[in-house]
Amino acid sequence: MLYSVIIIDDEMPARLSLKNLLSKFTDFTLSGEASNGEDAIELCKDKQPDVVFLDIQLQDMTGFDIANALIKQKKVPKIIFVTAFNEYAIKAFEYSAVDYLLKPVDEKRFDKTMIKLMEELKNNPQSALESVHQLLKKHLQLEHNKQKITLEKDGKLYVVTLKDIIFIETEERNTKVISKRGIFITNTSMLEWEERLQPYGFYRPHRSFLINLDEIDEIVLWFNNSLQVKMRGYGGNNIPISRNKLKEFKELVGLDS
Repeated sequence: MLYSVIIIDDEMPARLSLKNLLSKFTDFTLSGEASNGEDAIELCKDKQPDVVFLDIQLQDMTGFDIANALIKQKKVPKIIFVTAFNEYAIKAFEYSAVDYLLKPVDEKRFDKTMIKLMEELKNNPQSALESVHQLLKKHLQLEHNKQKITLEKDGKLYVVTLKDIIFIETEERNTKVISKRGIFITNTSMLEWEERLQPYGFYRPHRSFLINLDEIDEIVLWFNNSLQVKMRGYGGNNIPISRNKLKEFKELVGLDS
């Protein structure tokens, strides 16, 4: 069987090096290459490759951003990350079951990766999806714990970690951020908040609310089989779950229908 490959790297010498190393493996054929994230995602949608060699740091986005898009495709490729990180920084990858290559790519290391890759593609092609999911989960958890935003209140600026946000709600034309550091009023729209926070465990159960799933304290049964949630550390009103979000929400929290 012939397996298709796409190489994604913003450095031409790096792409040429991978192409040369790949050329001796006759079971693989190069279907295309890309130097930026946007083109890479479109190319993968079009070509539906079996394997993607993916640089972690491109000019316009990270390899994690691209991988997050690729795992949503109907056909999920096996992803080999290529990085200039040192061996200590790369340790996390070893526990993810996703393979990686360290720049500059060593020929013996490349050959070892390709042998492992051929075995996985022949024996368990679906392992690609699970492997990438594991890595992304680890990456997003690190981002969730460390990422911070700066919010203003009473003329002062406060640095708030994302995990400290309990929920966000609309308040007239503004949004209100309820956090463990206090309550903040912002002019950021709910849609903007949702796009920014959804990858970090936030969910919009109602058009007026965006909640941190980790901060749900209790799920409350309400009238006519509806649900509400009580948020941890917040003594105010419960947050409703819209009827059109009930099924999705139940799946997210593992609640049997």
